[in-house]
Amino acid sequence: MKHLTYAGLFLFLLLTFTGCKEVNKVKSSGRKVTSGVKKVQGTTDKLMAKLGIADSAAQNPDSLNNLLSPLEQKSFINKYTTVYDVLNGPKNNRDLKALEYDSATLTYKRQSMDRRILRDDVEVYTWYPYWMGDVWKTYDFNLISTISFFSFKINPKTGSYINPAQITQWRQTDLLDSAKKYQTKVLLNLSLEGEANNLAFLKDEAMWNTTLDSVSALLQERDADGIELEFTNVPLDRETKFLDFVEFLKGNLDTRFITKKMIVSLIIPADDSKFPFDLGRLNESVDLFIVKGMDYHEIDGTVAAVAPMRNETPGGPSLENTLLRYLNRGLIAEKSILALPLYGSQWAGTYDPAEGYYSTDFERKVTLSEVERVFQSKDSLYVITPTLDETSMTNYFFLEFPDNTSIEGWYDDASTLSKKMDLALFKKFKGVGLYALGYDLGKEEIWDLVAEKFTGDVVYIKDPIKEIDGYPIKVAVIFQTYKQLFVVTFALVTLALIIAMVVAFSDWRFRETILARQLYRVIVLSITCLILIGIFSFFGWINQKSWSYILLFLSGAGVSYLVEKYGGLMKINKP
Repeated sequence: MKHLTYAGLFLFLLLTFTGCKEVNKVKSSGRKVTSGVKKVQGTTDKLMAKLGIADSAAQNPDSLNNLLSPLEQKSFINKYTTVYDVLNGPKNNRDLKALEYDSATLTYKRQSMDRRILRDDVEVYTWYPYWMGDVWKTYDFNLISTISFFSFKINPKTGSYINPAQITQWRQTDLLDSAKKYQTKVLLNLSLEGEANNLAFLKDEAMWNTTLDSVSALLQERDADGIELEFTNVPLDRETKFLDFVEFLKGNLDTRFITKKMIVSLIIPADDSKFPFDLGRLNESVDLFIVKGMDYHEIDGTVAAVAPMRNETPGGPSLENTLLRYLNRGLIAEKSILALPLYGSQWAGTYDPAEGYYSTDFERKVTLSEVERVFQSKDSLYVITPTLDETSMTNYFFLEFPDNTSIEGWYDDASTLSKKMDLALFKKFKGVGLYALGYDLGKEEIWDLVAEKFTGDVVYIKDPIKEIDGYPIKVAVIFQTYKQLFVVTFALVTLALIIAMVVAFSDWRFRETILARQLYRVIVLSITCLILIGIFSFFGWINQKSWSYILLFLSGAGVSYLVEKYGGLMKINKP
């Protein structure tokens, strides 16, 4: 029984560490990031040295640590992570083929089109920024219900547009024709930014007619389905005028397009304090509300994630609080969607030895495809294993360099986006928006996720907030506080078990007792296997393929035991 007790203790510690590894996170406050990663790694390295075990990464010939110095690694990352800037730099019409060129097949990667069809009652919305060239050719239009062409930039002095080159692109692009083949609706985005511009435009109702005439002609020319409104920094004293303008557009579009219902969608910001307008009145004119669930790091500099599920500070910026506040103000979930980003954030830090933390500043945005190619590259040159931050439900990496600087990155993948989609769907939202398809450059995982959530007859949605509050994440957070203690405990208990077994087997009476009974032999074998599996798992020496061999071995051992134990019960008739 003593051996079984040791085995139970060992399993408990193994499960504890598995949970801790899944939720290990960077603690931050005011974007002052504690250098805890280095301390934990140092403790682990010392234990490994004491046990005489070399660092597995150092023995990997493909590791970049053997190819580049730490500062060269930093230079590599900073030079390579520019895709977001390329996509969103000077607004010329870019051809993105070179960014996704497949040297193996000598082709431009296209998304394969299957016949996955969205349910009728859901909305999967995306945006096509005019400067992103022909990246729309990677879209699976079967899985897009609405696409917004960005944009018609309103001239606040005339009511017409200020970007004629992009309006020409609207008139000529094959995007709209391709979308219509799959019954994907196309909207024209109308944008106006800045308090002064909103003041000038909204006060002069004569300009509204100019906007209406221009937009109506463009919609009719391409047989489009409506408009999207994105007005930012509208002065609070212009609320009535803004509401009047939305009603003016809706009413006149309905009148001018009698045979076709024109859609009016409205983007509302993540920070609801920036949009204190009457949602009840807007509901009469707006067909679809788009909650912009992104760029939270711009709302509060203490938030590193672009789209955090939750915030450590009660009431702080997060998707959870944004949806809660809008719903409490009367937002109708059934005619709303949550827009989520396909990009993340990168932060640069400087270490202060006296204070013991990094002061970090936002550096740039990084696309989802960029993260995969640079930080999780499949070319075996430079692979960074991300960690899940269970509060924001966002992946992060945290790299420290000898020159007392750091690089910190936060981003979503299909797994974390899935949880944020669940949040919207659990709140009865009609669907989600993805900004912007193209930042993923046709990643299959995103399309598969959309198909999982929005196709098929039955989709099971769990409350992701309750999952965060429950096991295993919440329980693991408790152990996370004492991780270094558990690391030492794990090593000491494992070492004690090994020493105990060596001492016990040195006694001939113990050996004779163990070897005399099959059950005892199985117990000793099981304990030994558990110890070895635990050690190998802890140091990352067991992969998915290794587990299959282990299971086959254990299955064979179990069958062998049963045959030996019960084989004597079988009667054999001899001639």
